[in-house]
Amino acid sequence: MYELKVGAAKLCINPTADMYPIPNKMTDFGLEPMSQEAPYDDMNCRAIAIDTGETKLMFLTFELAGAPEYPHYPEDIAFAVGFPPDQIFIMGTHNHSAPRYRKSPENSPELKEFIEKYEKIVYEQGIEACRQAAAAMRPARYGYGETVSNINVNRNLYSFGGYWVEGRNMNGYSDKTLSVIKFTDLEGKLIAAFLNHPTHATNIYMLKDIDHKAKTSGNFTGIACRFVEEHYGNGAVAMWTSGAAGNQNPLLSHGLQYEYPDGWTTQMQYPDGTGYMQMEYMGRCHGADCCQAIDAITRMTDRMPVSHEVKEIDLPANQCVEEWPPKDFSIVRNGGQGERDYASVPYGQIPAPAKVPEMRPGEPRELYLHLLKMGNIALLFANAEIFAEIGRDMKAASPMKNTIIVTHHYGKKCNYIFDRTSKDVLLPMAYGGVVPGSSDELITEGEIELFDKIL
Repeated sequence: MYELKVGAAKLCINPTADMYPIPNKMTDFGLEPMSQEAPYDDMNCRAIAIDTGETKLMFLTFELAGAPEYPHYPEDIAFAVGFPPDQIFIMGTHNHSAPRYRKSPENSPELKEFIEKYEKIVYEQGIEACRQAAAAMRPARYGYGETVSNINVNRNLYSFGGYWVEGRNMNGYSDKTLSVIKFTDLEGKLIAAFLNHPTHATNIYMLKDIDHKAKTSGNFTGIACRFVEEHYGNGAVAMWTSGAAGNQNPLLSHGLQYEYPDGWTTQMQYPDGTGYMQMEYMGRCHGADCCQAIDAITRMTDRMPVSHEVKEIDLPANQCVEEWPPKDFSIVRNGGQGERDYASVPYGQIPAPAKVPEMRPGEPRELYLHLLKMGNIALLFANAEIFAEIGRDMKAASPMKNTIIVTHHYGKKCNYIFDRTSKDVLLPMAYGGVVPGSSDELITEGEIELFDKIL
């Protein structure tokens, strides 16, 4: 008889005080350059260490835009903690309020210095969180549960005037499933909760707080995790992971889409401070849903047979003929940004929707699909942003009732994967990546092969 042991830890990954303001001059979607000047709250990395008696598993998440892409990071963690490198699962929460930068020869010396310092913090804190989680392992039980958390909405909206924009599409498909794996000690105290929900962490993206400063934050997902951790106390760790959220945003996200009677549309940002209040609201609502889901799990076991297989799937891809991302986003962005300028967009004389950039076949994108079976739970990890409809089909194709889709997993990013019903959605993220609508069957067929191997 093997004894299940579980431990968990979290560590802050904020830049140090002397690294603010972050020298980030990247512009997104034609907005003014915005440098984050201070922390709003802590961004964290979190680790859950599991020893089943037969094998060891490590889950590690970062409240960043994606999983860190350090070469050989699983092997580095394995060397530090003594866990098998192929049983270490590294994820990002897709946090849009983390420091945003791209490595480029064109970066300023100040930005290059920031990137070097910050990535050292993230790298070292991730390893240390794993060390602490492994050291904290104690006899445990686990259980699985699901509920509904109505905090997200389909974000691909076809506007009144015929523009594809990011807005609240209340009639579009949206998966509200909150999946939870609960780990307790033998006294019933919560050690850790593995949480999964399909939502982009886009609150306060490119927004300023009431003091007119843009800030780093763990976003609404980090607030939800803190809510859970404070509710249960005793060092409990709540680890949030992103589900199939490629076309899912929070109900209250980072702006409002204004429509005009002549068909023009524009995205309006919130007044300073408003977005931060909305982020708190969304995080607290989601945190309460998480606590209720955790409390509802009463069937627990200490038996956890584990199997793990991975499959590389080549997905058809396009490449933009011109530079991508373009310096002028107006060629691919529909609608306006900010308050309507009637001098440039007179009433009744709105511009035509943006043209699709010229594309040619590109090198296939590599999707690394991991299947981890833990007892009666199946976790499917993907290094991509998968649309919710594909996530729904993956769950339907699974022979296991308790199936979780986890995106933003470690590996070279495969980026967005549009489902077949969204192949005509003309948004900027549709261009220069996986061909929209080309991969639904390829992914589910690969998934079935993985289950055939394991079961």
